[in-house]
Amino acid sequence: MTKPRLLLVDDDKNTLDGLIKILSRDGFPVSGVLSVYDALNLVSRENFDIVLTDMKMPGMGGLSLIQEVRKRKLPVAIVVITAYSSEKTAAEAAKCGADYYLKKPVNIKELEFVIGKLWEKQQLITQNPLAKEQLNERHNLSVLLSRKVIRQSDKGEGQGMNKFG
Repeated sequence: MTKPRLLLVDDDKNTLDGLIKILSRDGFPVSGVLSVYDALNLVSRENFDIVLTDMKMPGMGGLSLIQEVRKRKLPVAIVVITAYSSEKTAAEAAKCGADYYLKKPVNIKELEFVIGKLWEKQQLITQNPLAKEQLNERHNLSVLLSRKVIRQSDKGEGQGMNKFG
């Protein structure tokens, strides 16, 4: 099974480098940037499946990143990782469109669990249109077959009643 492509956004270079190293070692394709500006530039040029962002950063913070990504309607899950955890900040992140919220220091097993669940959800969402298309094709085929049966029935019966099979 493929792993999601991750974008990490954190103004703390040590945190960013550490997470990139661990997640890369665990098989995730990972890119990392130190600012929201760099993140917005990168997401406009490349596709990511999940963005993991710090909440408080100089200039634009994680909430602004979430809002911009959601405005652009990018099909990406967003995880907020913050040292300033509270019910208020969690509610703000959710209101802006974050999919998940984690406290620093990050438990790697928990982080990878969250990434896995979000990836699973995204794959179901992307597969849903395909499944819907397959169901539509089956429906169209059954409609065609039904019409053929109706025409054959009309020819055979001549009484205006339609028989199926």
